[in-house]
Amino acid sequence: MESEDKQRISLYLDKETVLKMDEAIKKYDYRSRNDFVSFAVDNLIADKLLDENDTVISEKLSKAIAEMSEAQTLQIAKSMFRYAVEMELIMRMFSEITDFTPSEIEDMRKDAIRNVRRTRGKVRLDDLFKRKDTQSL
Repeated sequence: MESEDKQRISLYLDKETVLKMDEAIKKYDYRSRNDFVSFAVDNLIADKLLDENDTVISEKLSKAIAEMSEAQTLQIAKSMFRYAVEMELIMRMFSEITDFTPSEIEDMRKDAIRNVRRTRGKVRLDDLFKRKDTQSL
């Protein structure tokens, strides 16, 4: 099924890479190799762009904040405070029922940073459960 916004390409991969990819496709419920490769390429490009433009993004954000009205910045501050309170509550509840080592927590933090960068902050808990990614939880 050809589409105007899609292009067919040839791709040669090592057999071991293909086996790993097929295992990941099953494990994380991708529909096809095409979906998996498209997702992987999009995420690699997003990671590289974020790494390259980290300071540019920060400059753009600080400039946008500077241009906001006092009422808008106050609204954002209140929202961030409410978010921080809810996160504190969730973290306290979670710490009461789990027993992770500092090393495991640091590994999860690294995964979380990668996930937030890759998805531009749109990480959903139900998506983690859907793909059964218990290593990142």
